[in-house]
Amino acid sequence: MADQPRPRRRAAADLAAGVLLEIVSRIPCETDRIHMSRVCHPWRQALAKLDPPPPPPARPLPWLVLPNSTGGGGGGAAPTFSCVLSGCRNHPFHLLEGAHEARYFGSYDGAWLFLAVGGRAQRHVLLNLNYGRVRDIFELPDLARINPENPNDRAMAIVAATLSCKPTVKGCIAAGIIDSSPFLYAEGLVNRRIAFWRIGDQVVLPNIWMMPDEEFWGSSLTRHDDLIYHKGAFLFLSQQEDILALEEPPVFCDDGVQLFAETMSFLPRLHDDDEIIETVLARYLVVSRDKLLMVVRISNQRRRWLTSESDDDVVAQHLPTSKFRVFQKKEFNKGEKDEPAQDPPNQFKYYWSELEKLEGRMLFVGRGCSRSYEVENGYPGMEGVYFLDDQIFHEPIIGNDANEVPYLCSDNGKWTPDLKIDGCFPQRDRMVCSLSVQF
Repeated sequence: MADQPRPRRRAAADLAAGVLLEIVSRIPCETDRIHMSRVCHPWRQALAKLDPPPPPPARPLPWLVLPNSTGGGGGGAAPTFSCVLSGCRNHPFHLLEGAHEARYFGSYDGAWLFLAVGGRAQRHVLLNLNYGRVRDIFELPDLARINPENPNDRAMAIVAATLSCKPTVKGCIAAGIIDSSPFLYAEGLVNRRIAFWRIGDQVVLPNIWMMPDEEFWGSSLTRHDDLIYHKGAFLFLSQQEDILALEEPPVFCDDGVQLFAETMSFLPRLHDDDEIIETVLARYLVVSRDKLLMVVRISNQRRRWLTSESDDDVVAQHLPTSKFRVFQKKEFNKGEKDEPAQDPPNQFKYYWSELEKLEGRMLFVGRGCSRSYEVENGYPGMEGVYFLDDQIFHEPIIGNDANEVPYLCSDNGKWTPDLKIDGCFPQRDRMVCSLSVQF
């Protein structure tokens, strides 16, 4: 009898477990719950016996990864991540030692992270992370073949990427926007092109366009802002707000990749008076409610070009984000109420219809990795567009001047039509090697 716990002690233990359960049920961030279990041994024992709180009905929200920063006075900050469920607080982010100074260039659902280890254009890899622990790793190509008749492969950097499916699934195809060797082009030009490869390929092969000549030349010279895989097709959004669509899978041959593509031409949208004097910073493709959206990121300032101290280099001014505009892809002659009144020229089959309200959407935008969530699925009060500082996307990644281009982290936050910009995410000084990324 002396060894049995007293009724009061048993009741106190039950009460403590109940209190802990109430606390845990009010902590939506899984990392915060893990940290809570490490506070002390009694809490760890009690929490181990409790059923975990039910997860939100929607898929987990992305994490914002903040790479190494230079800091002030020679100091710096190690990689961290923050999530909106914890009030955008920083959490430690443990990576392999070699990945501390990696360049991040995208992500894929299921905690897959694209990065280049050891430099801006060195050892591209795809990691699967579980709280910083690497579960799977795939090597990605580091070289690009310029044309079938030139056997000399050139250095290249992947600046954005996405996948047709999980990389562990047979037949997975990766698509990307790559920065090729600048030494084949006029000084000062950044050579960007779209590219495709399979998991395990060591070289990106040249594209063989299976499309009319006029469309080929237009597509090869167009600068693309974003890419996405949607309904079995790779889609690339141009700065002219048209879409290059590959509804058939690329065919990989010995000398190149055959691409069966078409250009989805959109009626040029009318810019309001404000946007005429503003600057478009970026465009993103997002799938929301099974519809394709284009999110346009805007600064209310005009961009100026700044001369460096040496007077040899001219760089673009870093502008703050002031607002977003969200548009939905629509097709002419479908009986839509908002279809433009004028008859469009024959080459325009589509138009962008602006959404006046977000209507309960949470849009996380990033090159090749934008995601949409619904407020009603367990995220009250979180409607908005969440964004990261990615203004140097079109700056060179490889070449003589590439290492001089700074990675900044001062334009992160959340935008809502009524509250405007909320700088909720942490800010840092210049990054050592990479932009921030979400995954």
